[in-house]
Amino acid sequence: MQIRPVQREQFGGWLRLRMAVYSGVEQVFHEQEMELFFGDESKECFLAAASSGEAYAMIEVSLRNVVDGCLSSPVGYIEGIYVDPSRRGLGLSRRLLREGEQWCRSQGCTEIATDAELDNQDAQQFHAHMGFEETYRIVEFRKSLEIS
Repeated sequence: MQIRPVQREQFGGWLRLRMAVYSGVEQVFHEQEMELFFGDESKECFLAAASSGEAYAMIEVSLRNVVDGCLSSPVGYIEGIYVDPSRRGLGLSRRLLREGEQWCRSQGCTEIATDAELDNQDAQQFHAHMGFEETYRIVEFRKSLEIS
């Protein structure tokens, strides 16, 4: 098993993993976001893959200027982490997290943050087990602005 930054030829495997972790999101949105992610130096995706090249786990990390509960900037941010169910329990998530943390350190970060849906108890327990501290519980909102 190797953990490395995603390469363009791995987009199919990356897409499959993204669709598993970000349920309810259209494939075309994933594809557009993956292109943005891939071309942005402030973001990185690491895939765990078999020697055959088949991806079975991922972590997406980014840099954010401001994160609730953090005092530094930039802050490393785990946008998503996922391990195929058949590969769970082997320490992959911990290895992916270490890889993401190292990337964030190399970008000058002294803090790393993430989030979980309010009803996703498994994700909340995972992050607590990995040493994250809960900072807030919120419901986020957005509103489009008309351009005048």
